[in-house]
Amino acid sequence: MMKKKLAVISTACLLILASDPVSSYATPDSSSDVLDQPTSVTNEDVKAIFDSLYQEGYSLGEEDGYAEKKFEQFDQTTGLDKSSEEFTWFMMGYTVGYKKGQQQKEEELKTEQENEMAAGEEEGYQQGILDYKHATIQSEIDPFPSKSSDWNKGYVQGYKKAISLMDLSVKAKKEGYDQGLENDSMSVPSMYDDEDVTRQAFTEGFENAQAEVLNQQKKQFEKQGYVQGYHDLSLEVPAEAEGELQTAFEQGYEKGQKQKQKDVKADGYDSAFTYQTYRAPKSLQDKPELVKWYKAGFYSNKDVKSLQQKAYKDGWKLGKEMSVPKKYKQNKAAVAMYKKYFEQGQKKQDKTVSHILLGSGIVLTLVALITLWRFRLRKNEETTLDS
Repeated sequence: MMKKKLAVISTACLLILASDPVSSYATPDSSSDVLDQPTSVTNEDVKAIFDSLYQEGYSLGEEDGYAEKKFEQFDQTTGLDKSSEEFTWFMMGYTVGYKKGQQQKEEELKTEQENEMAAGEEEGYQQGILDYKHATIQSEIDPFPSKSSDWNKGYVQGYKKAISLMDLSVKAKKEGYDQGLENDSMSVPSMYDDEDVTRQAFTEGFENAQAEVLNQQKKQFEKQGYVQGYHDLSLEVPAEAEGELQTAFEQGYEKGQKQKQKDVKADGYDSAFTYQTYRAPKSLQDKPELVKWYKAGFYSNKDVKSLQQKAYKDGWKLGKEMSVPKKYKQNKAAVAMYKKYFEQGQKKQDKTVSHILLGSGIVLTLVALITLWRFRLRKNEETTLDS
């Protein structure tokens, strides 16, 4: 008898699980006699009893569905204490609960898989970026034994995505650079605007080009300002020079003026080797500021007297060759003055020698020899100076 009832219960379970239990779920009406309730039992009491049976089955079914094991919570006594309609309501709850538990388990597994893949993809992406920058791209990616298959799958996807994006970012940066050379306003193409990496690469290329263009313009305007300042002209900034370009022009103008003052002062310094007394050049008569620098340079030359004395003494010494001090060899005015006073020293030497030898009767012969020797010496010196 027991076996027969268990067989009936099992068959009923399978039929209910194969059907849609929700459409069958209804509250018994007042005419139901499945519980053989006395006439004093109300409809509310009947509904409460069937709800209790449904919830009991639902709870067991949810546990079995989550474990994916049908009838795991059943034993040999399940259903024996219930009428056929009571058991139907019990199994209806079990079936709905089973599907609910099964669905919950599937959702949890899906979420876990997605999380694993996302974690692997993120790590693969970051590694791909590093490998690309260091030129160590892996053609074959070995799996990580300690990680799940979903994680490894995500890692490969992330790595390949990074390499692909980096390839595209190189192209984006080049196109951004080209656009920056031609236009002042940036327009990122849609193919680069969807990803931060490519958008940033395009922007970087554009900004690099714009910086180069600006630097080139700044150099041009600085050069123009320098020329204007060097020629001591009034400062006139071009209308197209605005912002940083105006600043560059003004800086160039200031550099030009300072260089002009430096050169004028150097000219004044050199003029002291040529003239014994100060004289302002006619080219600076209408430029009092430059005259001031020229004059300052002239009076700053404290080397004239000492160089004159050295040149004269060198020329006076018998057999002494002309040798301009290294400090003045690149200064034409100083070299010219040295040569002038060296020759004066030589002339003084000639006179002195002539007086000494005049009484010896050999003046003419000796003077002739000395003159010939000195002529040859001067030719050698001139050759040396020219070189």
